[in-house]
Amino acid sequence: MPPSPSPWHITPAANDDAPECEPIREWLRQHNWSANAEFMRKWTSPEHESKPLVLITKSSHGEVIGGLLAHTQFSWLRISIMAVHPNFRGIGIGAGLLADAESMAIGRGCLHAHVDTMSYQAPEFYLKHGYRLAGEFPNWDSHGHAKMHFLKSISPASLSPS
Repeated sequence: MPPSPSPWHITPAANDDAPECEPIREWLRQHNWSANAEFMRKWTSPEHESKPLVLITKSSHGEVIGGLLAHTQFSWLRISIMAVHPNFRGIGIGAGLLADAESMAIGRGCLHAHVDTMSYQAPEFYLKHGYRLAGEFPNWDSHGHAKMHFLKSISPASLSPS
């Protein structure tokens, strides 16, 4: 006996802006409100919006030689990108950017920091600066390299020089 036809079917959408995606988002919002209304009230209030934290390092000639792009929200600093021009690496710019970002985040009420990096980028740098490996995704780029996630508890005491 052939299987009975399913009362539903799955189809791909062109992207996550497709009109059919809005009810999916709404169902999750409804669930979140019923499961954790206190968090949702805070998350949707303007004073708890994600705030950019962007630091730029310039040479004495005014050229950009490094920077850090991050956001703070609730008690978290989330570093998205930090990079230093190759000619200026190893002289403390990255450490300075990281320390300044952590200090600013503490001023905004943050208690924790999160950053991810590829295994060929800067895992040793973050370990040296007090971050701990929280997890990794092996072969993230499908070329054998892991994406590594690091966390750090930040407080005024954690900002003492390494």
